[in-house]
Amino acid sequence: MVSVYQVYQSLKDLANKEQKGFITPQVFNNFSALAQLNIYNEMFSELSSAKRLARQNFDPGRDKSIRKQRLEDLSFYIKRTEIDASENDGEAFGTSGTLVVIPKPDDMSKLISIMADSNVSAEGDSEDFVQCQLVYEPEKINYLLSSNLSKPTANFPVALVGRSQIEVFPDQLDYVEITYYSKPGSITNEGTVSTSPPVYAFNSIEFGGNEQDFFDSTNSRDFHLPPHYLTEVVMEMAKLIGVRLRDPNVTAFATQEEASE
Repeated sequence: MVSVYQVYQSLKDLANKEQKGFITPQVFNNFSALAQLNIYNEMFSELSSAKRLARQNFDPGRDKSIRKQRLEDLSFYIKRTEIDASENDGEAFGTSGTLVVIPKPDDMSKLISIMADSNVSAEGDSEDFVQCQLVYEPEKINYLLSSNLSKPTANFPVALVGRSQIEVFPDQLDYVEITYYSKPGSITNEGTVSTSPPVYAFNSIEFGGNEQDFFDSTNSRDFHLPPHYLTEVVMEMAKLIGVRLRDPNVTAFATQEEASE
């Protein structure tokens, strides 16, 4: 995880100089989720770039491989959930066939795979998961359902991925396992993952006749990013806050530091 306290203090040192109050906790919290999301999306972009480098023999390979590093970073967000499909039977779809309707997990960002199983032991344990073919066009599932050759079966299931739900064919399935990349959230003081954005919490206390803000570690939530992304978070926050403060020096410095990496 990336410490929200370290990021905030670094930004204050970078942008505030001797002028106090430019970066308030409220402003910081307004930009924290956006900065984290930008870095998260950049991981996928860098993964695509790493493939091109590998094809051109520019990738260092082994433990220094850029592709390996990005895959390792993205594994931070991989989640797997198993659903009892027998309780989610839907109605007939199209001209033939019935389906299993599964709502998408609220924290799903990108789908990786869907596995299904119709062979369940007496104890309720799934035994033989098979991978579902993923379909994103409703008209294509109609073609599959009406075909005598490619109609979905328990051994060759098909999943139609929609905006808010996933429809799995056929309905003779007992369990469905969804693997996906979750949306970046935050890490609580107890070390658990929260779907809420990172937040720098503080307490205002009167000290020496002046009201001062003190860090509240109990109610703060750290960035949901691998620890080595600390510098990137600071630079991304600096770019966003530099625009808000109309301070081109802060924005330019952050951009140059990011480009030099």
